[in-house]
Amino acid sequence: MIQNIVAMDMVASPARMIESPALDYQTLAPLLIMFGGACVALLLDAFVRRPARAIVQLVSVFAVLIATMGMLIANWVDGRFAVVANGLLAMDKPTYMAQGALIVFTALCMILFSTRHARRLKTIPESERTEHSEIYVLALFSLFGMMLFAAATNLLMLFVALEVMSLPLYVLSGLALYRRRLSQEASLKYFLLGVLAAAIMLYGIVMLYAATGNFTFAGIAEQSSHTDKPALLVLGVVFVVIGLLFKIGAVPFHSWVPDVYQGAPTPVTAFMAICTKLAAVAALARVLTVAVPLNESQWEVVIVVLAIISMLFGALLTMTQTDVKRLIAYSSITHAGFIMTALVGAHQDLLKVGSLEFSVVSSVLIYLAAYGLATIGAFAIVTVVRRESGEEATAISAWEGIGRQHPWLGAAFALYFLSFAGIPLTAGFIGKFTVFAVPWLAGYSWLVVVALLVSALAAYAYVRMIIVMFFKRPNVTTVVAKPGAAVSIVVVITAILTVLMGILPGPVLGLANSLGGFLM
Repeated sequence: MIQNIVAMDMVASPARMIESPALDYQTLAPLLIMFGGACVALLLDAFVRRPARAIVQLVSVFAVLIATMGMLIANWVDGRFAVVANGLLAMDKPTYMAQGALIVFTALCMILFSTRHARRLKTIPESERTEHSEIYVLALFSLFGMMLFAAATNLLMLFVALEVMSLPLYVLSGLALYRRRLSQEASLKYFLLGVLAAAIMLYGIVMLYAATGNFTFAGIAEQSSHTDKPALLVLGVVFVVIGLLFKIGAVPFHSWVPDVYQGAPTPVTAFMAICTKLAAVAALARVLTVAVPLNESQWEVVIVVLAIISMLFGALLTMTQTDVKRLIAYSSITHAGFIMTALVGAHQDLLKVGSLEFSVVSSVLIYLAAYGLATIGAFAIVTVVRRESGEEATAISAWEGIGRQHPWLGAAFALYFLSFAGIPLTAGFIGKFTVFAVPWLAGYSWLVVVALLVSALAAYAYVRMIIVMFFKRPNVTTVVAKPGAAVSIVVVITAILTVLMGILPGPVLGLANSLGGFLM
């Protein structure tokens, strides 16, 4: 009788069966500040009058970014490395580095966003002039999702972070001021393919839970060797990885990349090109390292095959492009392949090169830092090369002679492309060194040779672009707008860091030396 009463009481009061989560608010402070700041920015966009809205938004956004970065640094100095929120998030050194890089790259892209609003759009009819000040709000919410994505240690949290990151991007892709139909088409394609990838990933999560009874990465790794449903386990891993590879833009999940890169507003393209890829790579590295350690040859074979296909496909199509933004898009597919070469060493904790120690995550983060600097700088220059009608001149033929007429812009653009190619004394060389060191030390020296050959092949497209800028007669239909303060700041910062990272790589490599691996 008493047992029945107790049972009825528990049914009537289910809240008693739910344990309240123990939250370390200081460790979670960077995420809380980012989310709170995004909500405040949303309110400002709703209540601030239009003339001052863009300026107020820009100031508030940078205040949020600075506060978040400050808390990240404070937590790092205090040694706050822990798994928090009941095992949902891991705030470890790789997470802090990924989140810090996301904030820096977002800040640079926000500066480009400001030029979009400051520009006098005299060539656009008054009826079509639209000030999309909500672009700042959407970018902050997307950044919040990216920070969650990099820290997630639970499949459900991973999926929630994916949606928080992706939904604002679907809208941002369709906010172009020129060629709106192309932009909206790109947004729709990105949305449809993104939803499909998310659905596949969700199916994979369900399969992994059915096979292991766990949503946590550590629990899946522990139960994977004892499961009586190996087929579900394999399919679950494949489906989850597909969802992550879609965000990275690796072959065969790349079809959205060229269209979205071309159709989206250039500042948004820069934001997506590096920040989305960085968050997705950090999440994929954690999944392959913690949840599904690549200690079985079949998993490594899959990663190797996808890496080779992505590298070759991207390099070959990069050489055939006639549009600058599509060229960078296919180049990003090649770089996704380079990144994946490092993932074959996911089963190894640390790899030594002389006195340096690399983990998989530290090598890919260094590579993405170098790639991100060049990408944002290149897109910043794209924003000032225009046709007489006012729209961006992205056709490669429109860039003929720009380096001769504007040597500083041409030199900066050439520097970014040389970094893409991995030429020594640029950041790209250091990035490729760290990424290729991992498969070499993991016993895949032949894969490194293939990657180097593909890198030389892709360099043809970069050199061709440099030749067009410096050795062709100027195109009379192209107008190079005077770079505003914002564009100049972005170009100067990215160019200096690209050179410094190539000439003085010690601090970056030292930071990688101290990262270690994931907590869980």
